[in-house]
Amino acid sequence: MLGCRQGGIIFTMKVFVILNPVAGHCDVHAVRDALDRHLSGAGIAYCVYETTGQERLSEIVRSAIDEGFDTFVAAGGDGTISGVIDGLVHTGLPLGILPVGTVNTLARELEIPLDLVRALRLVVGEHATISMDVGRIEGHFFALNASVGASTSAMQATGQQEKRRLGPFAYLGPGIKALFGAQPHDFEIEVDGHSRHWRASEVVVANGGTVGDPVLRWGPDIRVDDGQLDLCVVRARSLLDYLLIAWNLLWGTQRRDRRLRCQRVRHSMSIQGREKMPVQVDGEIVGETPIRVEVLPDAVLVIIPESGK
Repeated sequence: MLGCRQGGIIFTMKVFVILNPVAGHCDVHAVRDALDRHLSGAGIAYCVYETTGQERLSEIVRSAIDEGFDTFVAAGGDGTISGVIDGLVHTGLPLGILPVGTVNTLARELEIPLDLVRALRLVVGEHATISMDVGRIEGHFFALNASVGASTSAMQATGQQEKRRLGPFAYLGPGIKALFGAQPHDFEIEVDGHSRHWRASEVVVANGGTVGDPVLRWGPDIRVDDGQLDLCVVRARSLLDYLLIAWNLLWGTQRRDRRLRCQRVRHSMSIQGREKMPVQVDGEIVGETPIRVEVLPDAVLVIIPESGK
């Protein structure tokens, strides 16, 4: 559903907003009211497209580019942001983020305010931009991570209603259940032309360092603008193993943990297992193994606070 408003003062920008009405913490009326006050009230022309879950957001974005929109805003969670990024890769057009999803990991990674009004003021006010890398898996782009394993199973088992009702805690029950039953799988992983066999409970391809919460990071030097991705192989056999890994992530001692191994991915990589397993990108299930991952450096321009530049 598309709705447009035209400011009556001056047109400093033409904004296209992609709003996911069923995102975790999304209050559609609050979002539309904030847009009306801070965009239309400032004389900024804008349109709002409400997603249905049936469309390809990349096509919606590209059509809006053809119509002359020069700034894009994703109002939703990490999955919505990835869909919008799909249409913005290598266009040079800026993306603003209104974090109204369940976890909002990318917003946390980029230090974007989680408050709706403050995030919107950032888009239309003083801000910096970052040229962010993305990963691509067979037509699906991701800004944060892709993974196969226990956490992916937990995401697959968590319904939309639970995410809206419980927020990040919706993953707690399915996550604990998945971790209790976590069993290592055999993977053949190729990184930049070099192949290796791994026995792991989880394989993560990370663009950002944040693991759900900024205090937990895959590594201190993993950034969304470092021109590469990072492969993190988790070799846990129990819930206790996962808790110990989390402890090391918290204290920055992950390199000493034999249950966790990370390495750089500069160009591409592939993951193949003995059996097909679901794959998630930025919180959305998009397919099954085997997969091939490509690195796209400096792929999309994202609006961030000036202090985060």
